[in-house]
Amino acid sequence: MDLFNFAYLVIFIVAIIYILIKNRESFLIKILVSIPIMAGLVYFSGSFFVLPVYLFSLVVSTYLYTVFFYFPFAVDMVLIILSIFGKFVPVRFIFAAISISILLSMFLDKNMRKYDITNNEKKGKDIKRETYRDYFQISTGVITIAIFAFEGIKGRILILLAVLIIYLAGNILYLNNKNRIADIVYMMEREDTKLGLGSMYLAAGFLLVLSFTRSLPVIYISAFMIMIGDSLATIIGMKIRSRKLIYNKRKSIAGFMAMLLPSFLFGLFFFVYFYSAIYALGGTFAESISNKIADDNITIPISIVVLHLIIAMA
Repeated sequence: MDLFNFAYLVIFIVAIIYILIKNRESFLIKILVSIPIMAGLVYFSGSFFVLPVYLFSLVVSTYLYTVFFYFPFAVDMVLIILSIFGKFVPVRFIFAAISISILLSMFLDKNMRKYDITNNEKKGKDIKRETYRDYFQISTGVITIAIFAFEGIKGRILILLAVLIIYLAGNILYLNNKNRIADIVYMMEREDTKLGLGSMYLAAGFLLVLSFTRSLPVIYISAFMIMIGDSLATIIGMKIRSRKLIYNKRKSIAGFMAMLLPSFLFGLFFFVYFYSAIYALGGTFAESISNKIADDNITIPISIVVLHLIIAMA
């Protein structure tokens, strides 16, 4: 074991002991559930570097919207930068550690579950606010696709750094919301929901995709469906009256088709007809059942990852 590997292991052990002593109630279940996940990350990466990154990402997501967010975030940021630019571990495992820890924290944290329920209940209620939100998300998708078009697979690092900066900015604006910038951002949030909650899910979901593939076509279709296709489904679903889906009365046929057709056509730039149809249909179906299972920023990327792994093994 080299010195840096040993140092990261020591940081992880000291941090986990301190966390359990200081706030056992908030972290015990999360850490117990995380044990097989962390073991898998170490086994497949062959390194202990992922452990403190995973742990501090878990702490950061737990303390989101509080002043306790900043110190673990700073430590996590330093560890992530050292891990990536020091090339101590393949970058996909850093993405996996961050995304899985955030998603796990959201599923197991009662406050986050409450925020998520409120967020889903308010979806589509305020057409004007929802439209602003979706246009912004579409712009984010265009920028993301452009980054990978110009930078190739190296664009992953820019995306990660952007996610971390936005993560930090969201917490700052939530705690200091009496300013013009916060007012503009809140215009795009659903009423009575936490600032940036949907963006947090989106970022974690997209990082999950990046942790499982280096294929640019898969990354392109993922960015399109998560950020653009999903928004088109919401916009068209709100503005065009049509029959509801048989299996989900909160989703409409118009919204379903508004995501399916553009995603299929976009996919044709990178895949043959069959594979484009598979990704488009799978991602759209995942979006259409999202309110019954989890946020669509989670169900869509998970569906794409699963389809990618099945296609790769076929």
